[in-house]
Amino acid sequence: MWPVIARHFPANNYIFRDDNAPVYRACTTVEYKLRNKIKTLWPAQSPDLNKIENGWQRLKRELQNDANNITSAAELRGIWENMLVNYIKLLYNTIQRRLRAVLKANGNATKY
Repeated sequence: MWPVIARHFPANNYIFRDDNAPVYRACTTVEYKLRNKIKTLWPAQSPDLNKIENGWQRLKRELQNDANNITSAAELRGIWENMLVNYIKLLYNTIQRRLRAVLKANGNATKY
């Protein structure tokens, strides 16, 4: 990650976007970020505005339902592609509603 940061943010004017995944909560990672004064912005693993979180959750459910029937990488890819196009379109169509909900909740959790 550092070569990319050094190239694109030579003045160290970046903010690390942390999605609050367990790997970012590891003691060594937290200590490293503190020791190196890495500015961090993080949502609390919230799918409110991060559509990919919804996508991963949906894919996980699809795979759990079909786990015994998947016999090839092509079938797995088909599940991903079929779910992805339609579901992501649906999520994008809800972005205004999601934004209003987050604003109304003052940035706290919403039903999304």
